[in-house]
Amino acid sequence: LSETEINSRLILTTTTNESTKMDRGVLFEWKTDNTTLNATQRGFLDAGSLGSDRLNFLRGNRTLEGDTTTKPFRIRESRQGDIVNSQVWYVAQPVSNYSYKGYADFAKEHKNRLPMLYVGGNDGMLHGFSAVDGQEKLAYVPKGVMKNLPELAKPAYQHIYFVDGSPFSGDINKGSDASPNWRSLL
Repeated sequence: LSETEINSRLILTTTTNESTKMDRGVLFEWKTDNTTLNATQRGFLDAGSLGSDRLNFLRGNRTLEGDTTTKPFRIRESRQGDIVNSQVWYVAQPVSNYSYKGYADFAKEHKNRLPMLYVGGNDGMLHGFSAVDGQEKLAYVPKGVMKNLPELAKPAYQHIYFVDGSPFSGDINKGSDASPNWRSLL
């Protein structure tokens, strides 16, 4: 991947607004304007220093891999973390034969959605790949792994299971029987 491709990766996480205590989805990027990680999460990644560099390493940047003072992060064999116990989960168009109110319209509306493969990686991310061409379309960093992410950059890194479980999906009605609002959840 080029630096442009690394910087344009769609990597999401969840943060808690430190004043309202409400969770919201944000980009996994290093900014201090409250549009991405909160101060606590940035503190986990900073781990003494190099927080933005460490985050960029996790996003796939390899320029600081080397185990020296000028290249302080471990050398990886691949940007993609190893997949050990996570099973790949396939998601395509919704099935269309459920008789629940509003479901047929939902299935019709999403009949051409991009088929995706989802799998957890021990790089701290749940990855979503196009089942058509294999390109990563998104990744998600659960906020529960955030405090341990600096371990992934250490030159003396010892394997840790991060996002090692298997994803699954289902369709739910977020509305009511009278006013259905169907969504697919992963």
